[in-house]
Amino acid sequence: MRTLLIALLIAALVPPCGADELPELGDASSAALSSQQEQALGRGVMMEIRTDPDFFNDPFTSDYLNSLGYRLVANAGGGGQEFEFFVVRDSTLNAFALPGGFVGVHTGLLLTAENESELASVLGHEIAHVTQHHIARSIEAQSRNTLPMLAALAVAILAARNSPQTAEAAIMGSQAGMIQSQLNFTRENEREADRLGMQTLVKSGFDPKGMASFFERLQKYTRFYETNAPAYLRTHPLTYERIADIENRLQNLPPHPVPDSIEFQLMRTRLRALLGTPREAVSWFEQRATERAVEGGLSAPDLYGYTLALTRAQRFGEAHQQLAKLQARLPDHPWVLHLVAQLTHDEGHGEQALSAWRAALARSPDSRGLHYAYTENLLETGHLQEALDFVSQRLLLVHNDDRLYELQARAYAALDKQLLQHRAQAEAYVNRGNISAAVDQLQIALRSKDGDFYSLSSTEARLKELRAILDYDRAQRGGRPGLSD
Repeated sequence: MRTLLIALLIAALVPPCGADELPELGDASSAALSSQQEQALGRGVMMEIRTDPDFFNDPFTSDYLNSLGYRLVANAGGGGQEFEFFVVRDSTLNAFALPGGFVGVHTGLLLTAENESELASVLGHEIAHVTQHHIARSIEAQSRNTLPMLAALAVAILAARNSPQTAEAAIMGSQAGMIQSQLNFTRENEREADRLGMQTLVKSGFDPKGMASFFERLQKYTRFYETNAPAYLRTHPLTYERIADIENRLQNLPPHPVPDSIEFQLMRTRLRALLGTPREAVSWFEQRATERAVEGGLSAPDLYGYTLALTRAQRFGEAHQQLAKLQARLPDHPWVLHLVAQLTHDEGHGEQALSAWRAALARSPDSRGLHYAYTENLLETGHLQEALDFVSQRLLLVHNDDRLYELQARAYAALDKQLLQHRAQAEAYVNRGNISAAVDQLQIALRSKDGDFYSLSSTEARLKELRAILDYDRAQRGGRPGLSD
């Protein structure tokens, strides 16, 4: 299945022709990708990643990671480059950058980073790969055959998680394993990313020693992994020269210990609670409680994760016991207030949960996780117009949230407004990069019987706009059907 997916992605982005027939990417003097082409390629690959079951679409974890990422981006000199940081459900230690500013982080790395500065060092390194256009530069240094390899890049990364054997077969089946060679940046690229990443760490207020400690620990892991090194070392070859360069730079910097944010700590215990089965999650925290008993008991972040795990396991009485301890420590944190509402909801008290979510929104009005949960609860409890009004108001402020558009579509469907339902669903697909599906939704919308003149006119105009995008994509691929078809 993975091999087929890789083949489909290659076929979607590159016409099925020989190496000499590949479409031109720029002028004849350079094979490097333009920024527009990097964005288009990245969006196309991300469309595939978002449909993968291991795309970890938890809004609280994602919001934290993007907040941390953009704190670094603000000091990285990216020249206005947009970024999206996302999480992949995978126990291996890895992170990767894709063309167009997309940076993926495995859950295994999030759980292994011992402090926030270590995690920031990884993100800073990946941000540098993007801002310095290392992928495009490597294309310029190689033949145009690199383009189809890049098209399969992210899917090959995804394939490596559930079945290394499948991933190996997929890589070998795609131009004799050259995808893996494309994953590996040059030593010069890596050292440049180290240097710029450390500068970004310092400017952003993190401890630059986080980069050295993280890489040193990864290097030590190779003694246990032998030839099967951690994934991050396979895609980012780590040499003693690189570590020495990092340590030399640290000598010129004063000590700068930085405490972890509470969100970093909560994010890690949230992952512990959400990964694996509910029973496995509860068992982990029970063992943690036993280990911590002689050291004063569970920390507030541990209590948060334990309560969430018990809620998942529907052990509500025990969840309330741990929640009471948590509220005594972190009474007003939005993540805790959301957990109060979630526990109330899962116990079957929908109207009470709405009140709890309103309290959480008052503390954190911009939290996507709260927006989604509150809107879904409004729909479940029959507050249809209120749900529509709330999500529509949010969309006036945020125009690129596919999940909000999907919730708006659900609200319109419940109110039997078919044209507007399909129009909203189309925008959800647009924001996932699936233009073809969006066109289909708009065509269905125009066949609905409930649209007024204005709605029909605006829908026709939007359909014309999206068809133009499809035509442009086809022209870029030599007139052949592709990813958006």
